[in-house]
Amino acid sequence: MRITTSMMSSRYIRNLNKSANEMNYLNERVGTGRKFFKGSEDPISAIKAYKLRREYRKTETYDSNIKDVNSFLTSAETNMMEIGESLKSTYELYLRGITGTMGAEEREAIAKELENLQSSILTSLNAKFEDRYVFGGTSKDVLPFTLHDVTLPDGTIGKQLFYKGVNVNTGLDKDGLPVGADILEKLANEKAYVDLGLGMTFNGDDLNEDTAFNMSMSGISFMGYGETDGISDNIYTLIGNIKDELRRSDFSTDDISPYLARFEKQKNNVLVAVTDIGAKTNYLDFLEFRNEDNQLNLNAKLYEVEKVDPAEAIVDFKMQEYAYNAALAMGNKILQNSFIDFMK
Repeated sequence: MRITTSMMSSRYIRNLNKSANEMNYLNERVGTGRKFFKGSEDPISAIKAYKLRREYRKTETYDSNIKDVNSFLTSAETNMMEIGESLKSTYELYLRGITGTMGAEEREAIAKELENLQSSILTSLNAKFEDRYVFGGTSKDVLPFTLHDVTLPDGTIGKQLFYKGVNVNTGLDKDGLPVGADILEKLANEKAYVDLGLGMTFNGDDLNEDTAFNMSMSGISFMGYGETDGISDNIYTLIGNIKDELRRSDFSTDDISPYLARFEKQKNNVLVAVTDIGAKTNYLDFLEFRNEDNQLNLNAKLYEVEKVDPAEAIVDFKMQEYAYNAALAMGNKILQNSFIDFMK
């Protein structure tokens, strides 16, 4: 077959453009540090990179969740500490109030202080963090603790504490009607789970509780609920009972003693709850540290899959650049002078 000058020129230009494209590609590898730019260039590495990036996005979600839960628990701990301080003050006040030498006016002053402490405790129990109530269990926008007038056993009308519409002492609603069996126990044990990277799994439709973190904080779980032997197990109510006993004209230490004993027992639940929050916070710190390690490991693997060795990339580019320049030099010999050049 006869090889013409036109054929040689066309093939040379085509190969020269191919060499230029290859040099441009290698130059981009040097500039970006990437091994490939499209999945079709290296399908296996592209699949690995996709899986690693998907896993990394999960760790970012876990990191955000851990920080949110940690802030939530910090808020809960702060408010619970305030409640603990109020209970400490209550203890000191009733010790003063039960002395036999104290008169009615002095007991009334102490009762008034106890009333103020009740208000302070109620404010802390209804504390909010961002868009949800701290001690509202699984409810976000329902005010947890409210006061309502109810008919007391002696026939008088008095205010009692309700948790999400349920009397913390009797388990009845505001109209005195039963809400449901063991409703207070159910409300006290409400759970709200969040995925913090523990490998959340389900057994059928049921969540495996060991694979998620429960961030629910039910106020009555540590404040107490129900009654035992006719005496409330709720701390807020007990403070009210102590206050009422101090105001009685026929005040007697024998009458107030059962409420004091129950108060001493129940206030320890708040201390236990504070300790439990501390343990959860330490656990979150561990999860955060572990999640950061996972992110570092994933970044290292991504670097291995996607990033090219800088020295190798530069050498490849320089070799291609040398080949391109050599091809340009060869063009002077391959592309011979034209007929016009001969006419000159």
